[in-house]
Amino acid sequence: MQSLGKTIKRLRTCKGETQEQLAEKLHISCQAISKWENGAALPDISLLPQISDHFNITIDELFNHKLNSFTYKERFVQLMHNSGVLSFKDNENYIINTECFTTNAQIAKIGECFADFIRENHLTFDAIMGLAYHGIAFSTATACSLYQKYGETTSYFFDRRSPDSRHRHICGYTPEDGDRIIVIDDMLGSGLSLEQRLDQLLTVAKVEVVAVIAIVDAKAQRENGMSGSEYIERKYGTKVYTLISDEDIRKALEKHMI
Repeated sequence: MQSLGKTIKRLRTCKGETQEQLAEKLHISCQAISKWENGAALPDISLLPQISDHFNITIDELFNHKLNSFTYKERFVQLMHNSGVLSFKDNENYIINTECFTTNAQIAKIGECFADFIRENHLTFDAIMGLAYHGIAFSTATACSLYQKYGETTSYFFDRRSPDSRHRHICGYTPEDGDRIIVIDDMLGSGLSLEQRLDQLLTVAKVEVVAVIAIVDAKAQRENGMSGSEYIERKYGTKVYTLISDEDIRKALEKHMI
């Protein structure tokens, strides 16, 4: 009883809803929501489809069957492997090729993973920036997932490798001074390309880059011996995150998930 109530409370909190708001959406009393979350009562079985639809999950996930068995990182490692994005030379060395993400189902799951990561790390931001080319699709999917799963509205925009006919380097939302930006991309290498793109962004507006999130870090080093992520963090006073680490892949192998 308590497990279901705790799941509803966690989902409601992540969505940024009060008990009153959830009760209004489900057309029930606020007291009923309180009893569920306190473990004093269970939702009527007829409400389960409505509750799961509201939180954009399955009824199985509502009862923690999937949520408890695999974390979103584990599910994402599986997705990478099943899609051919993640392959192995041997048990120690692997190759990641994001070109193999080609379907709408895959991009939807990628967006959900980025959105879950942003919420889990309590990142506060005003807009999401996608880097051409893969980051454009990933940031769009992330923005959609933030709204669909968590009810969060945000601006998003993309940079252009070449300016358009009006000499613009930004498509979509135009950043303003003081905006807090999350940058999303597929892989982080030496950081040289990312540095060029961020410098270009800062000519448009004096924004704060609160986070750079990539799927993986190739850990390429620059001439000064720093990794790309270390250099970006120091130069822009930001934090570089990756969805998947070597440790995540190693654990997936140990659990025979891939």
